[in-house]
Amino acid sequence: MDARSVGGARGMLAVGVAAVAFLATACSPGGTGDGAPTATSDAEGTVLREAGLFFGECGGVSTEDLMALTGIRGVRLQERNSVGCRWEGGFFGPYASFSWYRGSPIGRERAVVELSGRGVRDVSVAGPSGELTGFAGWGRFICEVSIQSNSDFFVWSVVFAEELSDDEMCRRVLALAEATVNRAEP
Repeated sequence: MDARSVGGARGMLAVGVAAVAFLATACSPGGTGDGAPTATSDAEGTVLREAGLFFGECGGVSTEDLMALTGIRGVRLQERNSVGCRWEGGFFGPYASFSWYRGSPIGRERAVVELSGRGVRDVSVAGPSGELTGFAGWGRFICEVSIQSNSDFFVWSVVFAEELSDDEMCRRVLALAEATVNRAEP
């Protein structure tokens, strides 16, 4: 074995260790799953994390609402579970998803979007319980809006079949986020 292969092996080992460390922290449990506040431990002691709003199934948005607010057509609900929904409109058609993350930091989501090379900007949504903040991330044909609610956050992601401006795509996806916040329960 020559010096190049030893150095390459060390580099691969370092990448592997970093990936395992990232996955261990990204997949660590952060809540009880029942909406109750969760005690977590950090370097400064125990912190009580308050659960966010209850967003309901599919973020409180029906397939008809989704199409009306985004302008996409021909999507069907393909998957629905307690923390998300996914709509598809055929092989090359539009796609939309709602994902709800309980007890998870929104900053990690933003870092992933920024690392992917997408544009990112801060956004806010006014709702019955006050203003919630988050960010929008966009690329060609796609916009995702992530909104924080206490220790939780949700993401609306829409892939459009036609090319729209970044502002237009994100305006439509932000309308989904507003509907979700306005239909949420405390």
